[in-house]
Amino acid sequence: MKIIRFQVYFIALFFLSISHAQSKKYTIHTVAFYNFENLFDTINDPTTHDDEWTPDGAQHWTKEKYEQKLKNLSRVLSEIGTPENPNAPTIIGGSEIENRGIIEDLIKQPKLQHLDYRIIHFDSPDKPGIDVALL
Repeated sequence: MKIIRFQVYFIALFFLSISHAQSKKYTIHTVAFYNFENLFDTINDPTTHDDEWTPDGAQHWTKEKYEQKLKNLSRVLSEIGTPENPNAPTIIGGSEIENRGIIEDLIKQPKLQHLDYRIIHFDSPDKPGIDVALL
C-alpha cells in the first residue's frame, strides 16, 4: 500500500512539474545586419573621397534622394524578422555608412524613432569614408 501511495505521489509530482515547465515565458529578439549600400549625405567631406555622392558628383546625390533612401531604409529595418517576431530588431549592425550624422538622421525617421535606438559608430580610416555602426 505504501508503494502504491508513493507511486501516485511520484506520478502526480512528475505531471505537475511538466505542466509547470511548459508554462515558461520567453521573448524572441531579432538581431540583424544590413549593408546600407553607400549611405552618404550630400555634404562634401574634404577628408574622404565622397565627391561622387554630392549634388554635382557622378551620382547626382540630392537631398531628396538622400531623404528617400533614409525613408526606405527605415521601413525595411523596422520590418526585419517580423514573420517570427512582431517587433523591430533589438540590435542592428550596419555597413557602408559615411558618418555618424547619417545614422542619427536614420534613427529619427518615423518608422524607427519610437524604437529608441542608440548608436555605436566606428569611424573607419579608409579613404572613401565607409564606416560601420551598431544600433
